[in-house]
Amino acid sequence: MGRYTIRDIIAELNRQAAEHQVHRLLLIKRITADPTYQREIKRIQRTHGSDIFHSTPDSWRVVHEPSSDADSPHFSPSVSALMNEVHMNEHSLSCIRAKIEALSTYLVPAFRLPPEVLVLIFKAGGRMPHDGPVTESSIPRPFPLVVASVSRQWREIAIGTPDLWTNIVIKHPRPYGWVPLCLQRSCGHPVNITIDCRSTSLLTAPMVDSIMSMLMPHVHRWRRFALMTSDPAVVYTIGRRLADASAPQLRHLQLSLSGSSGNQEVVLHDILQGGAEALSSVRFDSLATPWGSPPLVNLTTLDLRWLWLRTRLQYDQFRDMLAASPRLRALILRGTYIHLHSGRTYPPLAIPTLRYLELSGDNVCRMSSLLATPALEELTLANLDETEFREFVDSLPDGRDGGRYPALRALSLLNASMCTPTRGFMLALPTISHLTVINSATAKFLELFRKEHAEDGLLSWPRLKKLTLVDDVDYFLLYGVVRERAALHLPLDRLVLNAPFIHDASLVSTLENFVEVDIVKDVDLDH
Repeated sequence: MGRYTIRDIIAELNRQAAEHQVHRLLLIKRITADPTYQREIKRIQRTHGSDIFHSTPDSWRVVHEPSSDADSPHFSPSVSALMNEVHMNEHSLSCIRAKIEALSTYLVPAFRLPPEVLVLIFKAGGRMPHDGPVTESSIPRPFPLVVASVSRQWREIAIGTPDLWTNIVIKHPRPYGWVPLCLQRSCGHPVNITIDCRSTSLLTAPMVDSIMSMLMPHVHRWRRFALMTSDPAVVYTIGRRLADASAPQLRHLQLSLSGSSGNQEVVLHDILQGGAEALSSVRFDSLATPWGSPPLVNLTTLDLRWLWLRTRLQYDQFRDMLAASPRLRALILRGTYIHLHSGRTYPPLAIPTLRYLELSGDNVCRMSSLLATPALEELTLANLDETEFREFVDSLPDGRDGGRYPALRALSLLNASMCTPTRGFMLALPTISHLTVINSATAKFLELFRKEHAEDGLLSWPRLKKLTLVDDVDYFLLYGVVRERAALHLPLDRLVLNAPFIHDASLVSTLENFVEVDIVKDVDLDH
């Protein structure tokens, strides 16, 4: 793309930005002209004085510190809808300006950067995930090919940097020659391979088999291998290739079967029987192999998701699998994974080395009671209904006597339909310093953090330092929590919020008087 073409694109984006700005001003004019808005403003001014409004382009916004709900601004539905439209307009305007800024960098001479700096930049870019849309007619170019096509100097540096070619991500049959090019230019270095068939129907089982025929001669230098597909035939194709293979450097193996074709599952009777001595991390989705036998031994990370009728573990299999990996540090169990008979009591399973545990599905309460994890530091609960969450809370022993998780410091709740957390829940997990709430009734937690719910002057979770909220957040409730904890000398160190807050800088700036605020635009729920 030539320089003048880029200038033309920037000019068009500037035109769109100007249109958005004009539309924004018209919306604000409609808001400020609304009689219900004017009456509410006069009420607030009588209560707080006119100095809460500033003579700036954003003077129409109402930002103050209410002492109660009755003291908060109450606008009519039509005014609230217009305010939301302004925020959406500002979001679009922010995106356009970000694109202008990104494109403008192409007009700045970057070719005077020293080669060693470019190498570091290229390596960092090669490690970043590239999640652009993949369709039959639109295929994002791999990052190494992009930087190698900018100039002769960049091409020479890219080709002379083997690490840049070690992440082989395959989401489409094209660009043709991509796989052998990476294998050649990686110069014998360990490689990370990802085959993601979910975005296109062109990565069929025969096509994947053809790709594997190029990769298998280099299996001795595989470091990571990940397959994501919704077609069982592709999994069986990979299984046949890997049945007797030897991968001495392989550290992470992921075989994920997912999709909308019902409860499909695959059983692979043999995998990596030639040996995988370095394997320490495994993720299986709707897939089973002989449990508790090589290569599923001496693991430090085990991730099992949606094991259906033929692949679901029995208690004895699960126990033996844990015994085969005595140094397990991370265990993730999502959906269905182990069959526990109703009414039957099972002996507890000790995992003394476990540091991270994630549970979801219908057996969260039973599994959390079954697993003895005295060194657990991070706990994630996902996709719970209110009944399951209530049973989990009721099953927790009092943390003041050690509790179930005496070393726990981080709790994450993902898509949990929660009952209101009680003071007893906080006392059962008294050591929490990091809390993450994603789509899980944030307001219920914030209410419990308020000063009026403290006992003997002690706030809930006094060790809490980092709070992540990816959900609809009531600003005034959040502000009250942050301010109160600071006033009681129990301040938060870091607050992470989702993107809508970033488009109202005034809200963020008031919070930053008490805590460091970070904004996230999206969250990977399939990590």
